[in-house]
Amino acid sequence: MKASPARVLWLVLLCLTLILPGSLAEAQTLREGSKGKAVADLHMRLFDLGYLGSVKKAGDRYTKHTAAAVVSFQAANGLETSGLADAATQERLFAPGAVKAPLPEDRPLYNIDPDAAPPLPVELMPLTDDGGFLPPGSEHFLYENREDGVWCYLSDRLCVHIIRYVQAEGQLEWFEAYIQAREGAGPISLASQRDGKSVEPPLKIAQRENVLFAITDDFYYYRATNNERTGIIIRDGVIRGEKTVAHTHNRFPTLDVLALFEDGSMRTFASDAHTAQEYLDMGVTDTWAFGPTLVQEGEVPRYFYSQDYQSYREPRCALGMISPGEYCALMVTGRKTGSKGATLGWMAEKMLAMGAVEALNLDGGGTAAIIFNGQLINRPELKQSTRPVSGLIAFH
Repeated sequence: MKASPARVLWLVLLCLTLILPGSLAEAQTLREGSKGKAVADLHMRLFDLGYLGSVKKAGDRYTKHTAAAVVSFQAANGLETSGLADAATQERLFAPGAVKAPLPEDRPLYNIDPDAAPPLPVELMPLTDDGGFLPPGSEHFLYENREDGVWCYLSDRLCVHIIRYVQAEGQLEWFEAYIQAREGAGPISLASQRDGKSVEPPLKIAQRENVLFAITDDFYYYRATNNERTGIIIRDGVIRGEKTVAHTHNRFPTLDVLALFEDGSMRTFASDAHTAQEYLDMGVTDTWAFGPTLVQEGEVPRYFYSQDYQSYREPRCALGMISPGEYCALMVTGRKTGSKGATLGWMAEKMLAMGAVEALNLDGGGTAAIIFNGQLINRPELKQSTRPVSGLIAFH
């Protein structure tokens, strides 16, 4: 029996829907009065790019405020300023290279400068090659001065420089670490005993694995044991957790992802940007899920300058990439005389100033630890203990 033209058209549309799920919905023009998940996603993306000052009350309805934000986005991205979220606008909006809104002139300013820089052992430093490493086969160089707050290690495959800074005005103490690592030197994920299904003092893990430098990670095991969503967790090519949350700024941690690729590069992603398998297919070896993202594509996310941003001061820890093979870490102490901890906005601005083009906030509070050559350098020599953890990020 010959099918009617109408039936043939219906079958074609059905096949297109099955082959390209969501594409037809994405192509629909959104306008004032539109409502639903597509509008909510639109609001979140406009907020992330800085075109909406707040997303808390934006909801899922396309309003005149939405249209005004869309017009601003269209103008900045060379599109017709119709205020309608048509297919071309949505395609550009969700593309990686979408132009962000200018930074607000009334944005908060953070004092990220220390009172002074400690003396560096320049006269003791051996000559290095253009990459900052010692010649192949050289004996390593080690310098530790807890009193001045300077630690340094150089070899033919790993270079670590750590400086302790203080700021009396802001009642802050922090440690800046700069790491250059050749292939095989890190970063790597370390797990506590029972393959990370237990907790141990971070110093014990680092000493057992004989690593030179380590910081605390995302402590995903805490969420796993408390029946919470872990975020997308991959360790050394093995999927450890797959349950995440929708991209939002209204929870902590956000479960944003810092992904380490085989070539040593790092990128940050929203909590639900990819599945664990998709990350593996992309060449990712490890992911850490905590957040929020502090630096992305060489910029501090607009979220930190929005009306919605609120943060409190805590001990915090972060890891970022300057370039593939070159990394920086930041650990801020807190909850003690002389250091009240940092806000996430301060952390973001500081990581950017340190040269990070991608950076993620990691687990902090009583967990935050920075380890160098078998010592917790953010703790007094006579009190080398902190909260037990299930893993570390390390270089060796």
